[in-house]
Amino acid sequence: METTAVFYGEGFFGYSPEKNFYMFSFWHFLPIVLMVAAIVLIAVFKDRIKNFKHEDKIRYIFAFVMMIVEMSYFWRLLYVGPEHGERNDLLAKLPMQICQWGLIICMFTMMTKSRALFGINFFLTLLFATVALAYPMVITYTGPAYYRYYQFWLEHTLPIIGTFYMMFVHGFKPEYKHIFYTFFVLTPLIIFAVIANATIEGANYLYLMTEVNFLPESQFLRIPILLVIVIGLFNLMYFGFKFIDKKIAAKNLPEPAAKEQ
Repeated sequence: METTAVFYGEGFFGYSPEKNFYMFSFWHFLPIVLMVAAIVLIAVFKDRIKNFKHEDKIRYIFAFVMMIVEMSYFWRLLYVGPEHGERNDLLAKLPMQICQWGLIICMFTMMTKSRALFGINFFLTLLFATVALAYPMVITYTGPAYYRYYQFWLEHTLPIIGTFYMMFVHGFKPEYKHIFYTFFVLTPLIIFAVIANATIEGANYLYLMTEVNFLPESQFLRIPILLVIVIGLFNLMYFGFKFIDKKIAAKNLPEPAAKEQ
């Protein structure tokens, strides 16, 4: 009987035949701690970075690294076989997930210093990549002994670091209109996901096929519910940022000079 080839025995670029990554373990928190440390360092040295004569090269290198991280996911899929019966070929894994687009938009933000792209990336990345970091279920069978572990964390942490880089070093801030820009990007993604999930075997774009207890099974019923949730979260992010920004600005205002007696 012909069997489907698997990649379990091929080492670093393959998969484990058994679960080897566990939620809320050391290997879950370590990349998040490193990401936070990188953001703190950027905040501390933001003025030195901004005044560095080769600052533009830092952004270009950052963008190049993100491109390699994203492309390496697909290079690897050309080489590996299916994971535990799931379809892992390129047709079912096209770059149409939200976090992938967040990375791509962040890459162009770093190169062009576009405020519109930054605004889109602010909402896409800081919401969806953060959710992915909290629940990295897709690497259940690819722990730290496998390349996919490192690719996953770089794919999701680098855009977050890049977003804070543009905020701290270049003073970029989200505007309310950027929420509408973000939905302009999300709309074709949603349309594609619905069509692809219905026609491509094994596809699960935007994870609309994933079972979630509080959501209905139908994609068409899930989408409006998810959109309402996302709109609420985007507004929470925006007004939360405005509140914090005002507090920081007020704190940094010079104290009025004391009147002479």
